[in-house]
Amino acid sequence: MKKTKLRELVIKVSIAVSAIVLVVILAAAGLILQDAKNSIFESTRQSAEVMSKRIGAAMFPREDIFSIHMLVNTMKMDKLVKYAIVSDQKGFIRSHSEPEKIGALDGTPQGEKARRADAALTQSFKGGDGLDYFYFSEPITVGGTRIGTAALAINTETMKPQLEPVKEKLFFIFAAAFLSLILLLEIRNLTIKERNAAALKSAMVHAVSHEFNNALSVIDASVFMLKESEPQKTSLSREDLYQTLEYEQNFLKRMVKNILNEARMEAGKFKIEKRPLLLRDIVSRSLAAMHTLAQNKKISFSRDLPENPVPVNADPEALALVISNLVGNAIKYTPEKGQVVFRLKKDAEKAGYVTFFVENSGAGISEKDISLIKEGFYRSEDAKSSAEGFGLGLKICNEMLELHGARLELKSEPGKSACFYFTLPIMTEKELRAASTISAPSREIRARNGII
Repeated sequence: MKKTKLRELVIKVSIAVSAIVLVVILAAAGLILQDAKNSIFESTRQSAEVMSKRIGAAMFPREDIFSIHMLVNTMKMDKLVKYAIVSDQKGFIRSHSEPEKIGALDGTPQGEKARRADAALTQSFKGGDGLDYFYFSEPITVGGTRIGTAALAINTETMKPQLEPVKEKLFFIFAAAFLSLILLLEIRNLTIKERNAAALKSAMVHAVSHEFNNALSVIDASVFMLKESEPQKTSLSREDLYQTLEYEQNFLKRMVKNILNEARMEAGKFKIEKRPLLLRDIVSRSLAAMHTLAQNKKISFSRDLPENPVPVNADPEALALVISNLVGNAIKYTPEKGQVVFRLKKDAEKAGYVTFFVENSGAGISEKDISLIKEGFYRSEDAKSSAEGFGLGLKICNEMLELHGARLELKSEPGKSACFYFTLPIMTEKELRAASTISAPSREIRARNGII
């Protein structure tokens, strides 16, 4: 559940960041385009300045009209330039990139304004073709005397080849950010639907489990009353029936508890409360509780438990459920007259750690199933054929161990055996002394370890 909440938080943060990025891109796009335009304007302004100086050299001391026409047409070769023009002080056009206009009077507003200006001038106007034009003029001077005006004109159409690549890049960046935002919003919607579905499933599981528990309580009471009311009629056959009922009751109880705990974990309502526990004693109690089930299948138990208790910091309910599930699974999947081995040993590779092993004879688990077996509702083909169940137990075991910073491990020899195990840190004397609340179990631990 913590992973789900973290995922939702990451999605929310990602959506917020993507939205901010979109706003920044939109704001920056205008600035980037304007900067590209300014770069074009500056380049054209410099070209106009160079042209005016060269035209000045061609007009004095004697006008070289051929050189002037050559310079004007050279400027027009730049695809950015719409037209180039050179006029004298009276406004007559001495050279133009459109030859038919040579000799005519330049009476355009921008031409007149350029001739009146004492310095370089940039103007904008709407052309007869409906496009926006930009007019860059430079006075032609020789020895401090003005003899004419040179100008270059560009428009939005001629600027396109240089602006389009910039616009395309901005569009792709914006589109990528926008699509990311849409994708994140869709993921968020799916997450909300998933959360709602999980909540509905949790509610249904609780309702169904409640009804199961009610039915099991009635069965418990009925079996007890039958035993108490007719003790004289108890026979071997009837005792077998009672044992069968007890076996099925315990199986259903474990299954209901597993389903409830899985629902609680998915809903984030399963909280662990760690405290000092005696791991050896929890294992012993679980084995004692399962002894009847093992006897019914003529399964032999082999125990290898330490003489001294092993103190660990864990949640008693969660740890007992993990061990109970592992022991129950071992018995369930062991064939009749098989063997189950339980070991509780200090880890040889990790100092200060203890490992609990449950190994049972039987079909074992294939390599293919090992990677999937800890997933919810997954059961191997061998498991389906040898025992009933939903495949939730191992998933719950692993999730509860993860809450303790551990994990469920598995090794198997297909056709021979399967071994499940987990490792927990052993509490040190210093940690036991530092326990803020000394519960009965922790007092027992301290007493056995000579601390109090």
